[in-house]
Amino acid sequence: MIIKGPPTSSEEYQLIFQWLDERFHYSIGAMAFLAQTQATNTEWQLLRLYDSQNAEQLLGVAVIVAGGTCFWVPSEASSGASLCTSILELQPRRIVTTSIGRDLLNAQIKQKGRILREYDQWIMVCSRQFSEAQGRLAELSDIALLSEYQHQYNKERSVNETPDWESLIQQEKIIVLEADQQIISIVRLGIETDRLVSIGGTYTFPAYRRKGFAERILKFAVNRIVATGRIAHLIVDVDNTPAVTLYRQMGFECIESSYIAYPEYL
Repeated sequence: MIIKGPPTSSEEYQLIFQWLDERFHYSIGAMAFLAQTQATNTEWQLLRLYDSQNAEQLLGVAVIVAGGTCFWVPSEASSGASLCTSILELQPRRIVTTSIGRDLLNAQIKQKGRILREYDQWIMVCSRQFSEAQGRLAELSDIALLSEYQHQYNKERSVNETPDWESLIQQEKIIVLEADQQIISIVRLGIETDRLVSIGGTYTFPAYRRKGFAERILKFAVNRIVATGRIAHLIVDVDNTPAVTLYRQMGFECIESSYIAYPEYL
């Protein structure tokens, strides 16, 4: 049985949130999205799949912003095919899910359209403290250099991100590392929950690569997160061997796989 729309009661909301929390390593996006959409006027849709034999047994949850991103957490106990069908009817432009969701999506997308781009990724976590960490929080005076970073990052990663630097700096989400009196490496902090803080957008300018700067700034970011009693969380493309190798050497543990797809609909 699939239910669409906001939670029917505070009890159901707690049930959904508890179900996601039990899978917190790979439901960070859905949990954060659910919390954000509850507090805003964003047009969004909450889909949840219940066991037909047990009205309180969740088998999958998806949170979708209209015309935007879908965070979908399927259960291993169910094929979830019906929930996948309902998700595709809402035509999200980006779907973030697990390997189970990937297989379900690929089986159904042929009837609805095609996948323009897709990425298999590792979910990695770290909760240790490091020495030899180096970095600082970005300041408003850094915005010009951050804009140059974003230009190069977008070009290398084939994306088109346009961050609100002023807001991110005020939220203490941007960490930078300097050398030769200039910013040479950058890390962004992303989604936060009570247990996890995500790390992303790691970038070192080409002239300063393979000199240990990325490791030092990552250690600084992890130290800040661990100091708050939470776990550093990141997602990296499976085929990004240099990054995966670095994270493993630092002590990040691979705990789950993730999948991102960008569908195009007929």
